[in-house]
Amino acid sequence: MRIVEHCQLSTINLKENGLTIFSISQLRISVIAAACAATLLTACGGGGGGTDAQASTSSFTAAPEASASQSTTGSSSGATGSESTGQASTETPGPFGQNAANYKLTFSDEFEGGSLDSNKWIDHEWYDQQRPINYAVEGGSLKIWPQKDENGNFFKRVINTDGKYYQTYGYFEMEAKLPHGKGVWPAFWLYNHDKPDPFRPEIDIMEAYSGGGPASGWSDANLKPTAFAATIWKGNPGDMAGHKMLQDLGDLSAGYHKYAMKWEPNKQTFYFDGKEIYSTTVAMPDRMYILVDILFGSASGQPDNTTPTGKSNSFDVKYVRAWQFK
Repeated sequence: MRIVEHCQLSTINLKENGLTIFSISQLRISVIAAACAATLLTACGGGGGGTDAQASTSSFTAAPEASASQSTTGSSSGATGSESTGQASTETPGPFGQNAANYKLTFSDEFEGGSLDSNKWIDHEWYDQQRPINYAVEGGSLKIWPQKDENGNFFKRVINTDGKYYQTYGYFEMEAKLPHGKGVWPAFWLYNHDKPDPFRPEIDIMEAYSGGGPASGWSDANLKPTAFAATIWKGNPGDMAGHKMLQDLGDLSAGYHKYAMKWEPNKQTFYFDGKEIYSTTVAMPDRMYILVDILFGSASGQPDNTTPTGKSNSFDVKYVRAWQFK
């Protein structure tokens, strides 16, 4: 996950599957350093491609559920032989909108218990400190919400499978309802820190910034998220290998939506509610782990006293699943 300090858009309106999609051609970014000191590096990268077109936003129709079910008996590994200690659920459907017969379930958490499954997840980054609890597993979902610490500062929460589960290639999917408010920055992404920073690859399946208001293109006047971005960082300094911003999606904090990505050896394809919305051809051979988190700032601005806190403004995740190709 990279912090977007300033975004100068050379916007190209595209219409794909009823969505208004924008290519970002210039970004000035600050990269989160993998150190407790949280040193920030500045870099520049080029955006994903696009074709000139003018289109108005139209209604979006989700893809139908996959017709077949996928069952597994135990955990399985990624394509590079990386480990998985999480037990995949049985009778879990295949990827939404995909042919389930082409996939084998390798990771699943339906969040049906009463606590975070420590066999699958940790609740902070490898270099970070423990923080007050601002998450819960209840009512069939993982809830992560904005909260202040004892000093009155908002703090991040990064739920991830580092040290528990890694995979190279396959299909990754989350169903979730997003939080809203100034400064709130939820994300669903894949990462690898086997190499020294900044040579760490990353695939951002969903990042949303609701704090900028309508002028930012990310939210409505009530700071409800109406857009998200999908981004690929190849693992070289400033190397943003692909990026798409999807706008005018309606209030993403009002209901649940499915965010997904199919990762092939030389191609990544992103999906929203089962419909393909972006693809790019980038070689990404490194194993990665899964992250679901809330950070603050970046294109969302800084949180303040207007930012809703507490469980009622949760990043509410119904499930996280991963499949490998058969």
